Amino acid sequence: HHHIAKTRTSFSFLHTTSTHHRHYHRRRHHHHIAVKNSITRRLISTPRLRKMSSIPPPSDSHSKESKQQCKLVDIGINLTHRALIKHWQEVIQRAINVGVTKILLTGTSLKSSHQNLKLAHEWNTKQGTNLFCTVGVHPHDAKHFVTPATTTDGNLKKDETDARTTIDEIKDLLQNNPFAIAVGECGLDYNRNFSTRTDQMTAFTEQVRLACELQMPLFIHEREAHENLVQVLDKVEDEFGKLPPVVIHCFTGNLNEAQVYLSKGYYIGFTGTICKKERGAHLRELLPHVPLDKIMVETDAPFMGFQKTKYGRFSEPAHVVGVAEEISKCHGISFEEVCEQTTKNALLFFGIKEED
Repeated sequence: HHHIAKTRTSFSFLHTTSTHHRHYHRRRHHHHIAVKNSITRRLISTPRLRKMSSIPPPSDSHSKESKQQCKLVDIGINLTHRALIKHWQEVIQRAINVGVTKILLTGTSLKSSHQNLKLAHEWNTKQGTNLFCTVGVHPHDAKHFVTPATTTDGNLKKDETDARTTIDEIKDLLQNNPFAIAVGECGLDYNRNFSTRTDQMTAFTEQVRLACELQMPLFIHEREAHENLVQVLDKVEDEFGKLPPVVIHCFTGNLNEAQVYLSKGYYIGFTGTICKKERGAHLRELLPHVPLDKIMVETDAPFMGFQKTKYGRFSEPAHVVGVAEEISKCHGISFEEVCEQTTKNALLFFGIKEED
């Protein structure tokens, strides 16, 4: 106390410089911290030292109030991707912390579909029902799609398990797992052509038929293949009389394509691409023409990144908050309204009960 008193005397001129300095010094005195000189004082109040505190998780720029009020559903992430799988539980928890309470894990192959269901089961049985899965084969993997024709072409072993078609496997996973709630990610990708167009058409058609048979929603990928995609969907619809609910996920097409999908009653999923200055410009222009009751939000994590994180420019489901904010700007409505309607859309589409 003698030392503090001496300090206060020595630096009494500081007490008179301003109210700010007096209040500041009193706070330091209250905590029994002697301020040795004005330079130390200035350093303590600079942002540089504040940066030493822990870095907030992604999307922490949003007000706590809006996060608590607004719930969101990210309809598609790739949790088994190497960028996410190592810290997958942290990724999911960060999303839940900002109101993203339901997340769809996208099945892009039989292997990833199995892995996703395992992760969903592990999380949901311990933490609460936050994770659901799609089961399907992405057009990139269509070359591995086993049909009745390919089981007899001599390339496969004569083992009984090899004789099972891919559709049998998908059907089995969908019918025997409570967290498997949609067929996909299936569709056509003529941008990369990692599988031949013939293989893509076969795999897609088979999966659309299965969705009709099981009356389960379709989670569809389309890249530069709009016309053929619509042809397949129209053909199968004619066969069955009706399609189950359809979402064109991660939409990157043009207004005409969006209007065709909307005219057929399909939903459209938007990712962080809409937040990108150049790549998202045409999507921001067409967004006002897409009714809010047909929009769903997603990140397609770790792809379509638009925010820097400590892991690089990967996206994660917490970032879907930014996607919803961008949609609110494009539609000229509140963030809360976007959250409420897109969540309602997703729960209805996938048949998820809010209390699940």
